[in-house]
Amino acid sequence: MTAKGIYPCLFLIALTACTKEIDFDYHDVDPVLMIEGRVTNEGSEVTITRTRNMENSIKNPCLTGAEVVITVDGVEERLPFDPYTDCYRSALCGTVGKTYHLDVEFEGCHYEATSTMPAPAPVKSAEFIWQPVMKERLLAYEVWAVDPEPDVRNYYWYRMDRRTATTREDISAYLSATTDAYRWNVFDDRGCPPGLIYRDVMCMSERAAEENEKENWKSILYEGDTITFTLMTIDRPTYDFFRSLRSGQSGGGANPTSNITGDNCLGYFTATSITHADTLRFSYSNIRQN
Repeated sequence: MTAKGIYPCLFLIALTACTKEIDFDYHDVDPVLMIEGRVTNEGSEVTITRTRNMENSIKNPCLTGAEVVITVDGVEERLPFDPYTDCYRSALCGTVGKTYHLDVEFEGCHYEATSTMPAPAPVKSAEFIWQPVMKERLLAYEVWAVDPEPDVRNYYWYRMDRRTATTREDISAYLSATTDAYRWNVFDDRGCPPGLIYRDVMCMSERAAEENEKENWKSILYEGDTITFTLMTIDRPTYDFFRSLRSGQSGGGANPTSNITGDNCLGYFTATSITHADTLRFSYSNIRQN
C-alpha cells in the first residue's frame, strides 16, 4: 500500500475508535508556564500562559507583566502586550536564513530560545477530494507545495481553519465556542516527489456528514464553510515539539519536548516562513471524485 493509501486507512480506523477528546496531559500537577513564540514573514508574537488540567476546557488568557525581547543581528526588538490579540506582538518580520533569539523575563525567572528561519514552501494547489477506503468514502484536502530545498530534509507545520456557515443555531453556537484549529499537524518531506511537497489532510467520513451526530460536529464540514489553510516551514526543534505533543495527545502521557530553556517551562519558539492556500467556500459540488 502506498503512503497515500495508508493515511486514509489510519484515519478511518480513528473514526471508528473512541471519540473522546484528548488535550494536554499534565497529570493534574501544579500549572507550568507555557511560552509559545513565533517570528514569521507576517510579524512576530509570543503568548505566555499556564497549563491547565484535563477537566478545564477554557483556554487560559495570556499572562501580562513579562518583558519579551527578540534579538537578530545584535538588534533588540521589544514586544509589547497587545490586549486585543491577547499576546505580545511586534511588526518584526523574519528573514530567511537569519537566526532569532528570544528572551523572556517573567516573575523573576529568565527563559530563552533560538531559531533560524527556513525558506518558504509556496502552495501550488489545494482542493477537496473523496478518497474511497474499503466501503467508506473519506474527505481529504489535497495540498501540493514547492519544496524549497529538495536535497535537504525539511520540516512543515500546517493549520487548517474553518468558519462555519451552517444555519442551525445549535451547531453554529457549538462550533463558534471552539477556538482550536480544525486540523493541524507536522510532517517532513520524506516520500514526496522531487521538488514537491504533498499532503492529504483527512477531514471526515461521508457517513459522518450524512448522519450529522453531535459527537462529530467538530469534524463535519458544512456547505458554505470558509476554509483557510496555512503552511509553515519550521526547524527540527519545532517539529520535535509538535510531534511529541501529538504523541501526548494520543495517550503517551508525556509533556512535549520544549526548545525553551528556563526553570519549569514548556513551549516552543520558532522562526517560520508562512505561505497560504487560497481561501475557499466549501461546497459538496466542488469535491473531486478520486
